[in-house]
Amino acid sequence: MHTYLYRLHGGRCNRLPAESPTTGDQRPRGWPRHGLIALLVALAGLLLWASGASAAPSPTQREDLRFLLLSSDGTEPALAAWQQALQQEGIPYDTFVANSSPAITAATLADGTTRARYQAIVMADDLVPLNLTADELSAIRAFEVSFGVRQIDAFVFPSSEEDLTYANSGGPMSSLGTEATLTAAGRTVFPYLTGRISFEPSAWGYTATPAGANVTPLVTTPGGSTLLATVAWPDGRQEMASTVSVGPSMIQGLLLLRGQIAWATENVSLGMWRNYFAAHIDDIFLGDDRWDTVNKTTHEDDGATLPMIRMAPADVTRAVNWERANGLKLDFVFNGQGMDDAIATNGSDPLSTALLQNKSAFRWINHTYDHMDLDTATQAQIQSEINQNIQFAKRNGIPVNRQELVTGGHSGLGSYTSLGLPGLNPAMPAALANTGVTWVGDDDSVQHNQRAIGPALTVPRHPSNIYYNVGTFAEQLDEYNWIYTAPPLGGCVNTAVTTCRTQPATWDEYVNSEASIMLKHLITNDPRPHYMHQANLAEDGTFYPVVNEVLSRYRSYFTPGLVNPTMSDSGTELQRQAAWAAANAAGTVTAYRLGANVVVTNTASRPVQVPVTGTGNGATYGGVRSRWVNVPAGRTVNFPINAAP
Repeated sequence: MHTYLYRLHGGRCNRLPAESPTTGDQRPRGWPRHGLIALLVALAGLLLWASGASAAPSPTQREDLRFLLLSSDGTEPALAAWQQALQQEGIPYDTFVANSSPAITAATLADGTTRARYQAIVMADDLVPLNLTADELSAIRAFEVSFGVRQIDAFVFPSSEEDLTYANSGGPMSSLGTEATLTAAGRTVFPYLTGRISFEPSAWGYTATPAGANVTPLVTTPGGSTLLATVAWPDGRQEMASTVSVGPSMIQGLLLLRGQIAWATENVSLGMWRNYFAAHIDDIFLGDDRWDTVNKTTHEDDGATLPMIRMAPADVTRAVNWERANGLKLDFVFNGQGMDDAIATNGSDPLSTALLQNKSAFRWINHTYDHMDLDTATQAQIQSEINQNIQFAKRNGIPVNRQELVTGGHSGLGSYTSLGLPGLNPAMPAALANTGVTWVGDDDSVQHNQRAIGPALTVPRHPSNIYYNVGTFAEQLDEYNWIYTAPPLGGCVNTAVTTCRTQPATWDEYVNSEASIMLKHLITNDPRPHYMHQANLAEDGTFYPVVNEVLSRYRSYFTPGLVNPTMSDSGTELQRQAAWAAANAAGTVTAYRLGANVVVTNTASRPVQVPVTGTGNGATYGGVRSRWVNVPAGRTVNFPINAAP
């Protein structure tokens, strides 16, 4: 027997809170830039050009590896998108809000002519120049010319200020077309993309055409209109302008901002990125209860009312073939008692035989021996659950890392205290220490950040709306619609995080929604695994339509393969990301580019691992080199620049 603890209505695997792939309308916030401000900017640029100012930093000029984000009022969706993108990669930045931050002067941007305090400037939208003074705009232009610093305009109306001409089409992308492509020049700026670019239908956009020979379109519509371009100004400045709005969850930003960062920094910066995907399949060897499509409930009765859902040998073959076709390993999170009980009851167990015959095809993670609820278990019980499953694995030749653990229903960890369930079991830290566990699975929907439990760190795992208690497509869609459709067609109640559907979803709508949510996890430098259950590999295989759609979309956009981390890999990467974010926030690490080197100084009293892009010996991913480098306490380390292979 095994006991399940239902964490949420509808099963352990529901996403909480419900994520939505939709975004609000992104209308422009103001009129295009014009008038006196534009004239002053143009005059400042002409004067700098006439003075013969340098168009690029000299080998003796220091360039701090830091972005400057310029905002008109701090509320622009593009500002939030850029802050998010820089945080995800681990790139330091400052935000300047017009009329509330101290005025921008030459000293704000540089230390004389030898040190640039920023390596790139981003203007959130057209309102930024209108809210800056003429002196501030002049200081910015002079700085960009003197140090060769590039500027990105996150969202603009096409005008002479970007050397673009409005092509007489503007509005939500749903009316302009949500698909575009990279030009030949765009492929060099975005080498990690296949060429396909999608835009959220609610994003606001304007079509444009180049006004001069110095404009290079990067993204164009099927009709040839420009949506993203660079312009090389006569004074040496380099500018990139987007005529489509962007927000934190919009697909175009998740596709393009990474390349815009690389363009602005010439592939040399702090921070690094990868696209990750790992799938944990919980409850291997066990059976799962089944959703009752008539009574809209799940009976926790081990099959007394409805037959349990349990994989068959053919499902193992299907999983092995899926791995081979996709070049990915599944992580089988297993409970040994499922096999032992089946053999004790029936004399043999064909499923277990098939799993053991293919054990080398999968990665294996300890899920405790019988999925016991550990919220109130004693230390001895917790240790027994962990150790029994390790012993089961050894008896059956299953390769398992004893440092990795996922408790049944994430129980014992205090993961769901906010839902009124018990807090951390006080016996858990010592039990983890005594059994050698250093990584323990958690639920990302309620515990997003990694946390320490005794000697172990959590690995938050993304749940999904691929439910643990469904074996058929019909059951999956029925439960989904019951949870997310308002009465009388469903049981949904609108909350701050859930907007109920008014009509049931079709199967295609369900798959599209879940794939859209999951894809955004894969492409935001997030190493957290996703978790499903063995029931989703059984019968119809509810795992496959959603995950296959995610992978299909990924490959339609991206050229690099997905990184497929183990649970320990995910935990280590989250640990490094968190430590770097803390060091970045504390200001204990500074870095700058000087000549052919990146120079990193750590003033803290302990070593820190720093993500660096563009230096030698780094692994190449998406067209650039990047790696984590260890910088000892109180030391300065130099790294030679080698931005691309």
